[in-house]
Amino acid sequence: MRPPSPSLWRTKEFLLYYLAYITIIPLMIYTMYQTSVPSRKEYHGYEHYLTDGWMLGRKVDLSDGQWRTFRSHLPAFTLAMFAYVAINWCFRLVVLRGFYSGFLKSPMSIRGALPTVWVAFAYASIFVTILSGSSILFILVLTGANYFVAKRFGGRRWAPLVIWAYNVGMLFSNECFKGYEFGRIHGSLAWLDNHRGILRRWDITFNITMLRMVSFAMDYHWRVRQEQVSSLQKIDSMVAGPKTDKDRIEHSCFKEDYCFVNYWAYILYPPLYLTGPIITFNNFISQMRYPPPSIKLRSTVLYGIRLVAAGLFMELILHTVYAVAISKWAHWDSFSAFEISLMGYMRLTFIWLKLFVIWRFARFWAMADNIDTVENMRRCMSNNYSLQQFWRDWHCSYNRWLVRYVYIPLGGKHTSTWNTFVIFTFVALWHDLTLRLLQWAWIIALLFLPEGLATWYFGKPQWSSKPYFRYLCSMGGALNIVGMMIANLVGFGDAGVEQMLEKIFSRHGAVFLPVTYLILNFHLQIMFELREHEYRKEYEASNRMRMAESGLELELAAAASSAASSQDTLGKSPQVTRDRSDMAVSFGSKAAEADTSNSSGSSPSIHSESLTKRSGGSSGGKRHDHND
Repeated sequence: MRPPSPSLWRTKEFLLYYLAYITIIPLMIYTMYQTSVPSRKEYHGYEHYLTDGWMLGRKVDLSDGQWRTFRSHLPAFTLAMFAYVAINWCFRLVVLRGFYSGFLKSPMSIRGALPTVWVAFAYASIFVTILSGSSILFILVLTGANYFVAKRFGGRRWAPLVIWAYNVGMLFSNECFKGYEFGRIHGSLAWLDNHRGILRRWDITFNITMLRMVSFAMDYHWRVRQEQVSSLQKIDSMVAGPKTDKDRIEHSCFKEDYCFVNYWAYILYPPLYLTGPIITFNNFISQMRYPPPSIKLRSTVLYGIRLVAAGLFMELILHTVYAVAISKWAHWDSFSAFEISLMGYMRLTFIWLKLFVIWRFARFWAMADNIDTVENMRRCMSNNYSLQQFWRDWHCSYNRWLVRYVYIPLGGKHTSTWNTFVIFTFVALWHDLTLRLLQWAWIIALLFLPEGLATWYFGKPQWSSKPYFRYLCSMGGALNIVGMMIANLVGFGDAGVEQMLEKIFSRHGAVFLPVTYLILNFHLQIMFELREHEYRKEYEASNRMRMAESGLELELAAAASSAASSQDTLGKSPQVTRDRSDMAVSFGSKAAEADTSNSSGSSPSIHSESLTKRSGGSSGGKRHDHND
């Protein structure tokens, strides 16, 4: 590891940046609030998008359908998740400890349908039936067909083609037939269309289920392929006691574990069914067999408190800044370039915070059930400058899924140029079958090219050693931020994005654009120093670990020397020599165990990034970028 650079937090240069922050951020907040006040003439144009609120005597912007649905069903979802977690904990305390104590003591004693998935299997069946009503039959047919394809063709060289063809074809079919209708199958079944449950369009959220279906099928396929090149005993031995999140993902389960009970409980696992985060089948079954040590009651409670705080912050924003409603109204003629840019920024911030709250809600209930998943939003949207790092930290579990099941099978970094276009094309089609999202995907893929070239050229030592290197990085990073904002507004913005961008990049923005570019450079210097601050902590922790390991080695050497010295001086007393030697061996074995514990007990959050890091590389020759 390279030595970290000296801290810049108290330099005169950074005092200038602090001054910019305390001046510009309040101005941004005030402008956004004033843009949304009822006294402005534009207010009456988008007022119909607003509904009665409960904070500050103002209306609330619930014009986003996804957030409106989540918010309105939040009490029911909370009650359902609480009931599931409570039932599962009672089952584990009473049934498992009473009748399956052998499994708890020796998790490898049972193969196939694990006792720890029974509640998930039963509750998921009821939960999804209530959500989807009669459409549970379509879900059963589609998931059952995927199970058949995996078990029938798994292990054959061309099995991935069949698995992917089935699942991608299913996505297109679901979209084309809008979730299907029983009346189209046969007139006598039309009455079932009147009982479609709470979420009539089950196919919209089924895209998440499709990712789990592919995970099961591919994990089983790789398990069978392993048997063709390695002994069964060696493969099964890797199931025992996974040390890291990487082990849980990459080490296959017992072949009997790929059964329908485990499969059904996995793909419909209640806390993660609707939104994710995505967890692989291997990881899920491994955690059902070996509960992850990373889940603690205190950390789960604190996580829930932070979730509530994030939800309240979202409510505050929606009561004070009507960026979503204004974007949907899309009449930008009377807004200044500064106001338009702030509305675009808040539109993207809303998308980030919306998904942040939804994914944390699901992850919280999984943690309460003793299932550890990756944090989907590892960084704030405003704390990113590298395109590569942005997509690693935005919907992180999906990114890792893409790396494992798409990027690496297609060649990884050896084919990254065209691989990136394939991945983002799939991402666009997976989200929605629209030309607009395809345009977004290809813009993002194209933006990877200049970043990759800049990383390759400016990452050389003759550049990185220059004192002005970080300013070059900030100039490129500012362009990256502008490009990412435009691409995401095109893909996920509302109607009128073209008019918004046209006004910003016209003569109205002649002063605004260069000033914004300068401010982004200031912001990037702060981000660089934040990354370096994270690296300093990592470097210090690594040093402490090395010092601890060195201390153990010195203690072992001293113990061995003491034992040898005792043997020389007490050579005439065989019994005493034998006792001293036994003591030295005993001490050495305990120290070795402590050393093994230190080396294998690394934070799962660090090891869980290895799948992503091994294929991506650094973010551009800039300072070391450590992901939380």
